[in-house]
Amino acid sequence: MRSRVLLPALCLALVGLAAWVGRSQSAKPESPWKTAFDADGLKVLRSPSSPASYLLLVGDESLLIDAPMPVDTIPTKPGKVLLTHHHRDTVAAVSTYLDAKIPVLAAPESAEWLKPGEVAKYWEKAIPLRDSRTSYFVVPVGIDGIDYSLKKDHTIKLGEWKLTVVPTSGHSRDHIAFSLDKAGRKSGPLVFTGDAVSTNCHLWTPFTTDWDHWTDAGLKPTAESVKRIADLKPSHLCPSRGEVWSDTLKVEQLLMVQGEAIRDCGTMKSFEKSAGDLAQTYDFLVPKEQIASGGDKPWSRVSPSLWLTGNTYVLKSKEANACLVVDPWGQRAVDQVAKLRNDENLGPIEAVTFSHAHYDHFDGVYTLPVKGEFKVWTLDRVAEPLKEPYKYRAPFLDVRPITFDKEIKDGDSITWREYTFRFHHFPGQSEFTCAIETTIDGKRCLFTADNFFHVRQYSGSGGWMGLNRSFPSVYAKSAEKVLKIEPEWILAEHGGPYVFNRKDYQQRVIWGEQAGEICDNLCISKKHRLDWNPHRVSVEPVLVKAKAGQAVKATLRVEPGQKLAVKFEGRGLVPDATVTDSLEFTLPNSIAKGRHVFAVRARDASGAEVTDAFFAVDVE
Repeated sequence: MRSRVLLPALCLALVGLAAWVGRSQSAKPESPWKTAFDADGLKVLRSPSSPASYLLLVGDESLLIDAPMPVDTIPTKPGKVLLTHHHRDTVAAVSTYLDAKIPVLAAPESAEWLKPGEVAKYWEKAIPLRDSRTSYFVVPVGIDGIDYSLKKDHTIKLGEWKLTVVPTSGHSRDHIAFSLDKAGRKSGPLVFTGDAVSTNCHLWTPFTTDWDHWTDAGLKPTAESVKRIADLKPSHLCPSRGEVWSDTLKVEQLLMVQGEAIRDCGTMKSFEKSAGDLAQTYDFLVPKEQIASGGDKPWSRVSPSLWLTGNTYVLKSKEANACLVVDPWGQRAVDQVAKLRNDENLGPIEAVTFSHAHYDHFDGVYTLPVKGEFKVWTLDRVAEPLKEPYKYRAPFLDVRPITFDKEIKDGDSITWREYTFRFHHFPGQSEFTCAIETTIDGKRCLFTADNFFHVRQYSGSGGWMGLNRSFPSVYAKSAEKVLKIEPEWILAEHGGPYVFNRKDYQQRVIWGEQAGEICDNLCISKKHRLDWNPHRVSVEPVLVKAKAGQAVKATLRVEPGQKLAVKFEGRGLVPDATVTDSLEFTLPNSIAKGRHVFAVRARDASGAEVTDAFFAVDVE
């Protein structure tokens, strides 16, 4: 990828050439609001906060873009407040403006994460999270009184200047920017980008572009938004992070480099796009109608002792025709297993195991017949969120805890009938994933979960997502494990087992490493394992259940090597607190029943909130 080579050098060059206004991103505020622009009857002041807000002044008229700081800290009380997106740091002080009877406007899409009723629905679905359609930095409680009328091309007059709404989704689904121009002005507009563009060609909190784990669904609109801003040919670029850029050519160069880097990153989410003609060199093990199916197809016989439909494998023993089930998915899989046992005259189900902690690979266990008569096994790391669904913030979980008869450690083996299964920790699509090595009908087999699909299925991999604790570089490590095991068959899921090809996995190692480098270059810290991780600071368990008057306690987890100030915000219900290792407080007797969400705010030296942490209590 061309930008992987050019990005660091070009960004350094741009930084050296740019006319910076105000403080550097990593420095603490040295003074109050600073002048970012003062000409043609317009004055723009920038706040000392991170994220920054901008106060626009034309004669007696004024407006504010974003509201991280309360109204009593603003040099001039604005006539209205415009929000770029819903993130809690950006809207932190919105209520102070509403209380002062100052209108606050946002995009229609922002209502999903700011309206009180919608916010309550979000938090009910978020813990545990059943799907991957999440959002980040959501306010604990919704805000009444916001006007959601800032649609595409909506304009607001400010004296002779005109402010226009520019859709810039990516950093969040609801993100908008604002273009400010004046008739007859020879240079381009001032563009207030919020978090759509950051400093030095980097993405701020890149995990917010993870709209799902399979594809570039968030990165693609992020790159498109950068191009949309570039097409405006701004004279000034006014971001929430980093400084104001005030040269049209340098702004154009910055946006070109950043857009290409984001596109490269999105492209690298697909192994298929980097594999060339490799697809022609190895075969599927099942008919094509089974490939990418979800358990709705009839069983395919992979070998004399192994069947597959969708995600669910059934392995029979020659002893009593007993069965072991791998990854039962919902009632459909349960019904399919019953049909297979009847059609093939199979014996009892004696064991069930799971490849990873996504519900479409385990939730059939709740309705399989004769519960308690079969053993339930998996890798200990996979078992963690399944036996304690409120411990972690993670997608694709179920509220019902699973009891395990055996939790196997990485590299250890377990025997069932004539089979020996060796379990390997196998992060990639998810941290909570294992690979299972065994021999079936004389073939050395490896169950690989959703990490590695055939290059002609989906994009050849399960994708990565910070919320899943998955990163491109870990795919390389897991691919190296496959090369060491050197199975004959890869028993991938979603109907797609295939013949192992060594060249394929050598290329997957390279793909994972290169994708990691590209992600590093897009990150402010130059470490994608850090910046792409919304769990840099987290609370375990993420949710507890308690009654009014009871004490609650949780543990703070911080990724190593960080210097962050962590504060728990009690929302007036319980005391605010600086957190170092644990949270502990007593619920007031008067607290209402229901779910109460509290922000846990981790800030770096500049005061910027760098991770999306929270703690929730269900008051019974």
